[in-house]
Amino acid sequence: MTKTIAELWKGELKPVEYSGINNLQIKQLARLVEDNCENFEANLNEKQQEIFEKYNHSFEDYSFLTNEQAFCDGFCLGMKIAAEALIGAEKII
Repeated sequence: MTKTIAELWKGELKPVEYSGINNLQIKQLARLVEDNCENFEANLNEKQQEIFEKYNHSFEDYSFLTNEQAFCDGFCLGMKIAAEALIGAEKII
């Protein structure tokens, strides 16, 4: 386990790159979002495109932070489950 934590710390493991990689529904929705965004942007004037670009930048920042927090929360939950399993195993022995 120490090796995995070290790899995460060093950036050698990047779970976010594999998130949903084999999930067809996620792939389809990502493509749909991309297509709709391109169609939407194509119909905006210059001022509207500037506003939309600011919105997208803000949303990307928000999305990054919420995904990072979800990862941290999931990691903490996993550690709690592992700790409880170890404590439970000690009580059995």
